[in-house]
Amino acid sequence: MRHPLKVSDVMTREVITVTEDTPYKEVVSLLATHHISAVPVLNRYGGIGGVVSETDLLRKEEFRRRPSPWLLRWWGSATRSKAAGARAGEVMSHPAVTIAETATIPDAARLLAARGITRLVVTTADGEVLAGIVTRSDLLKAFLEPDDRILQRIRRDVVVHALWDDPFGIEITVHDGVVTLSGEVDQRSTAAVAAKLTREIDGVVDVDNQLTWVYDDLAATPNPQPSPESRRRP
Repeated sequence: MRHPLKVSDVMTREVITVTEDTPYKEVVSLLATHHISAVPVLNRYGGIGGVVSETDLLRKEEFRRRPSPWLLRWWGSATRSKAAGARAGEVMSHPAVTIAETATIPDAARLLAARGITRLVVTTADGEVLAGIVTRSDLLKAFLEPDDRILQRIRRDVVVHALWDDPFGIEITVHDGVVTLSGEVDQRSTAAVAAKLTREIDGVVDVDNQLTWVYDDLAATPNPQPSPESRRRP
C-alpha cells in the first residue's frame, strides 16, 4: 500500500450544487459568490446529471451578437443549444467526469491530465452518490506532507512491506520532500526497486539513490563461447 492518501483525504466535501432547473443567472451568482468555477448539477433523482462551468455559461456570450450562417454551422448544434439555454440542465456538460473517493491521488492526477480538465466530481465507492469535488490544487496537498511522516511511510511501506528488510538497515533522510537513500543492500536490483517504490510514496518530491550493493544481479551475463571440440562436426 504505497499510496495511503486517497481522493477523500484532499477533496472538498462541502459542495455547492444546483439542480437541472436552476436558472442561468442564479448559477452565475453562485459561482461569483463562492469564488468557484463550476458546480455539479443534480438531476430529479438526486444523482449527478452533469457539471456547469464558467466555460459552459460563456457560450451565451459567444452568441450575443447574431453570428453569420457559416459560423453557426461551424459551432455546431450542441454549442448553439448551450448558448440558448436558460437553466443549468440546458447548459451543463454531461456526463460529468467522476472519480471514486477511494481512488488514489495518482489516479486522479492521471484522469485530470487525460481529460484536460481542472476538477473531478467525487462519488462514493459505488459511484452513485456525490461525495465531493477534487481540483488540481487539492492534489498538490500531497506535497504538504511533513518530512517525518514521509520517512515513516518509506520505512513501513517500502523497506518492511515491499523489501522485507530491516527498517533501519537502509539509511533514509528526508528534507523538503527530497529523499536520500544510502547504505548497502545485497543486490543491485534491490537498490533499484527501493528507489522506484520510494518515488511512489505520496509527498516525495525526488529521490537521491546512493545505495550500494554486494552483488550486481542486473549485469549482463556473457554468452558462453563453444569449445573448439563442440564446433567440430562428427
